[in-house]
Amino acid sequence: MKTMINQLKALFIIGMLFPALFTACTATATTQGPPPTRVEVIPRAPSGRHVWIPGHYVRRGRNYAWVNGYYRVAPARYSAWTPGQWRQTRRGPVWVEGHWR
Repeated sequence: MKTMINQLKALFIIGMLFPALFTACTATATTQGPPPTRVEVIPRAPSGRHVWIPGHYVRRGRNYAWVNGYYRVAPARYSAWTPGQWRQTRRGPVWVEGHWR
């Protein structure tokens, strides 16, 4: 009887661990970065105070979606716009928003 209980325990443990082996294999896949940046035609600025913010990809689940570039009115006290960029992290590529300097 004890042998049968031990066998059932062993089968239960194997049954619990078996799917985890396949899950672990998919987790090691490398994460691809975004596609190459699109070429944008930059329209004329509405005024001298507008700054062009270039388009970029954002992550939507497992896919990337393109966000078109646009003009933004510069704050009264700024020196320049630092564009956003993709940075590689342990979890994969991450988009860091642009900011005013």
